[in-house]
Amino acid sequence: MTPSTTSTTQTGDFGGYGSESGGATRESGPTEAEQQTRVLVNMLFARFKAIYTHKFASAYSTTDEVKLAKREWAIALKGFQEPLLAYAVERTKEVHAWPPTISEFLKLISTAYKAYGLADPRSAYLEACACRTDPLQYKWSHPAVFFAGSRVGWYKIKSEEERVTWPLFELSYVEVVDRVIAGERLVIPKVIMIEDKQTLSVKDLVSKIANDLSVDEEVIAPLLYYTQKTYGSGVRVRYREISQKKLLEMGYEEKLPE
Repeated sequence: MTPSTTSTTQTGDFGGYGSESGGATRESGPTEAEQQTRVLVNMLFARFKAIYTHKFASAYSTTDEVKLAKREWAIALKGFQEPLLAYAVERTKEVHAWPPTISEFLKLISTAYKAYGLADPRSAYLEACACRTDPLQYKWSHPAVFFAGSRVGWYKIKSEEERVTWPLFELSYVEVVDRVIAGERLVIPKVIMIEDKQTLSVKDLVSKIANDLSVDEEVIAPLLYYTQKTYGSGVRVRYREISQKKLLEMGYEEKLPE
């Protein structure tokens, strides 16, 4: 991402991440994600300085105060992308007469998600956890939730502890949100219903067996109840075996369909 031209405004450098004094830095230096967050926070503080002028100077009167504040903001804003922050800054001008606190700004970011029709990461995660049906047929608040959940794995979301799944989902969701903000239109794959010819022919099979055994169809119909169960499931297999055994006792030797 190309840094904003305002990101170079001198409103206090970060200093090192390794100590409060800024004198110690990690030997390996900041990661790419940390560097991006630095750029965004620098840009953010430059905007605040331009918007609030002397009020900003009053809130952060010394360079050390600015450095400490930037570190806290960097921690709080980790993972957020520029479009969301830019939207929140515009809202800040409308609702705050003084530079916002971190808490106030995070609330404005939540409204930025809504502006794109998105849920915030935590709400999206809870929505994904609440899915107890086929994800392809679930009514999602936004396709981004589905795609983030799919990347993590629905079985993992349902079976693993939150301390495992929440960080994975949050990372995936933020990446999907970036795609939405960039203009990508997400479409959940449609379920193609394949005609189940076995199920459709059950009535004819009931008539055939009843005719072969010279009994009423009402006697045979319950024995084919297994065909209404999910194909290949253990329940269907067990019910079929029971029905096959009963029909054999009645004199019907042909195999029932799987």
